[in-house]
Amino acid sequence: MSSGFPVDVPVTDLDVDDETFRIDDYDDDNVSLDLRNLRPSSESFLGKVKTNFFKVFRQRQKGFEYLDTIEMFDRNRSDSSFAELGEFEPVKRHSYKKLYFHLLLGGFLVLLLTISLVVTRNRSGGSVRTTAKPILSNGTHEFYPTTILISLDGFHPHYVSPALTPFLHSLMIGKGYAPPYMIPSNPTVTFANHYTLVTGLKPIYHGIVSNRFYDAASHETFINTNDSVALQPQWWGGEPVWSTAARQGVSSAVHMWPGSEVDYGADLNPMEVDQFNKSEVLSRKTERILEWLDRPLVSRPELLLSYVPTIDTLGHEYGVSGPELAQGLTYVDRFLESVYVGLEKRNLTHLVNMIIVSDHGMAPTSDERLIYLDDLVELDKIEHLDGWPLYGLRPFAKFNVDEVFSEIMEKYRADPQNSHYTVHKKEDIETQLVGGTSQYDSRIAPIWIIPKIGYAITTHKFMEKNKHYAPKGVHGYNNTEVLMRSLFVATGPYFEHKMGSSYKLLPFENTEVYNIVCESLNLSPAPNNGSLPSVLSTGRALPDMWRDSRKYPDTDFDVEWVYETATVDLLWGESRAEPDLKEEEGEEEQEEEKEKEKEKEKEKEKEKEQGKGDKEEGKGKPAQGDPDYSSYDDSDADDADSVSDSDSAPTSKSHFSFHDVWESVEEAAEDFIEEVEDFFDGSS
Repeated sequence: MSSGFPVDVPVTDLDVDDETFRIDDYDDDNVSLDLRNLRPSSESFLGKVKTNFFKVFRQRQKGFEYLDTIEMFDRNRSDSSFAELGEFEPVKRHSYKKLYFHLLLGGFLVLLLTISLVVTRNRSGGSVRTTAKPILSNGTHEFYPTTILISLDGFHPHYVSPALTPFLHSLMIGKGYAPPYMIPSNPTVTFANHYTLVTGLKPIYHGIVSNRFYDAASHETFINTNDSVALQPQWWGGEPVWSTAARQGVSSAVHMWPGSEVDYGADLNPMEVDQFNKSEVLSRKTERILEWLDRPLVSRPELLLSYVPTIDTLGHEYGVSGPELAQGLTYVDRFLESVYVGLEKRNLTHLVNMIIVSDHGMAPTSDERLIYLDDLVELDKIEHLDGWPLYGLRPFAKFNVDEVFSEIMEKYRADPQNSHYTVHKKEDIETQLVGGTSQYDSRIAPIWIIPKIGYAITTHKFMEKNKHYAPKGVHGYNNTEVLMRSLFVATGPYFEHKMGSSYKLLPFENTEVYNIVCESLNLSPAPNNGSLPSVLSTGRALPDMWRDSRKYPDTDFDVEWVYETATVDLLWGESRAEPDLKEEEGEEEQEEEKEKEKEKEKEKEKEKEQGKGDKEEGKGKPAQGDPDYSSYDDSDADDADSVSDSDSAPTSKSHFSFHDVWESVEEAAEDFIEEVEDFFDGSS
């Protein structure tokens, strides 16, 4: 088992990690990768049926054999072709030719009936939707629609700059689809938000209400760094996107995403899961992602998730500035670029969606901004402390909650520093704190002390022992704070279809990411707190003259940040004077991109010339081109609670068509009759 995610440890029980993050752990080579060229079989299903079906008649020395069963879509592994055909050899009775004919005819009718039932089941829906997926091509290999979701833990959008993160900068000023920021969910901590990203549910509805909390109903404590506890399925509600995908015949592979190691049931787990490894260099993550993409079609995941803890680790260790963080930002940016370069080398940028997100931002701490918990409450009255940096208090059963709350409020009113924090009862702030009320209310403490941004709760005992407050960077504050904002940047055919040339989006909540991922893979999402259809529409494009009314870091204390010329300030800062600054800043990058586009066009023309011969060889090859997302046009969304299914017929020839199946069956039937006639003629 893995060692868990070593972040967000409550400060009252904080042990400094002996294995601190070292800059010399970085690897130097994130781009030069061993690119493999795997060619999956291009034979269609019907071709396989015909080949296997009539092969039995050509081996008459063994007697005839016939089709037993077929099975469509192994949803656990998304081998989206039919299963191998079962065969058996009946007893020979040459004297009963009519019986043979009836048996053969009956077997063929069973085949037709089975195909009809499978197609009918696909169209009628149910708990598992197995609508056939479009097959696309990059010129050499077949692909299903594919989406990569990469999370950069603790990566604030203000970290993006032309100097430190040139790749992310080029996406944000160019053809990357991005809002100025994404709004995380409360509490803004790692596990709660990562599970929100993949379920579309606010923490109170999926159950992971913090990184550490006590459940009064089960009398157990969830601790994100303790795998023996954190990986128990009872904690995890809702349906993560890999389970949604599995239900509908789409395979997934997950690299270190919080919650992915939980057992959701054999039919609902990802195809592959990589356990958390804190010391893993980022080039290994690149290799893993591209390794998945290089597999044959039948074993290749269509949804890929990867988690990058680097910036969060550095933020906790060094705060929101300093050379260590600056170097880490460049390191992560090179990793992202290496993944994108891998897509370019494989001619996949027009087939594969790449979504880059973060779970929250980061705020600096200081010895001058401390709130002492033991000055407000008698700690021997408190049985459990939940959360961090917000503190939930659970008094022992022998102490009345109202009385303890009154004692705290009395001390709060007398505290000259009370403008730096607030005290609340659970019922007064539950919606703001975790998103509402639900079956998981027992996981929310009855009393809460909430510090303002940049302030931290500690104890005199802790400070006497450690002399200085640690960690130097903290998150978990209200999601309305500028310092807690998160990142969203994306590329790929789904976004081009939804937004066209409207590359900049209005800010949205991270509950929307789940629906975006589902739509990009033509999946019907499970119930969630996001919007259906998704927030991606031209009506939500960012106005050209939009400006951010709040300037980073928007605090009442001075903050030294990593790099002052942030991309978001260049694009949307209040001080931006000229509307064409975006073009001036990105002129060089845009010229380079134009050159790349020209080179790509030349390569495509060459591939077309070379591929003409291949196209003439047979009609069974899948159509080449971009995924068809027409079923998700906003105008087709009559039902706000569901995503368009087979009622909105896709126009791509690569989609499954009952008419095409029937024509193929008729052709096979004619060949079948001819084979039967030849059989009787030969045996007479």
